[in-house]
Amino acid sequence: MAKKTETRPQQGGNALDCSAVLRKVMGVLSVKGFAKVSTADLTSTAGVEYHTLHKAFGTREEILRAAIRFCADTEAALAHEPLRISTTGKEAILSMLEENVRLRRHWPRYCGCLFTLNAFIVPSEDADLQDFLTEKRRSLSKHIRSRLAQSVSEGELPKGTNCETLANLCFTLLSGITFRVLDGALPGLLFQSIEMFVDSLGFTRRRSAARSRLTKSRKPRHGINR
Repeated sequence: MAKKTETRPQQGGNALDCSAVLRKVMGVLSVKGFAKVSTADLTSTAGVEYHTLHKAFGTREEILRAAIRFCADTEAALAHEPLRISTTGKEAILSMLEENVRLRRHWPRYCGCLFTLNAFIVPSEDADLQDFLTEKRRSLSKHIRSRLAQSVSEGELPKGTNCETLANLCFTLLSGITFRVLDGALPGLLFQSIEMFVDSLGFTRRRSAARSRLTKSRKPRHGINR
């Protein structure tokens, strides 16, 4: 069944905020697991009648799958953003890892299960959903690798850097952060560990950035010594 996450009108003119409903569903799903979540759990969590949920998403199983897919899409976007907007590779990796700590602390617990814990909430026989989440992880790892390769081309990382291996290492740490936050590790300790890790990756100041600053420093100041 097609994923439905937009807001849809209900009987009586009220609107169903599908995104909010799916987040709530994912919350109870992460606690009880796919097999144990009942329709009563869904209605009490979402705060609407089951027929409303069924009309918007389908059967119980389809509701749960929609919640997992929606939240995985959300997390994927949040994880990709620092890689996309950061001006340097070092900043990109550092921001991605640090933001993961902040999200895990302030969002509901379910946020920790999408990339690293899905084996505990997704039925093993649901191959399509397993493949979907695996592809989300693979996509993020590729994005990390691409950002590292950009750093090599810009002189921020040494030539010959194995970006595939380095991206795998970064993603492994990203996954491990989830478990550490859920275990109650202090944010300050995690931030220090992240900074130490990123410092060890061999990033240097980009040559292009250094040249730009040098050019500006040599630019004559017009109108001073006339």
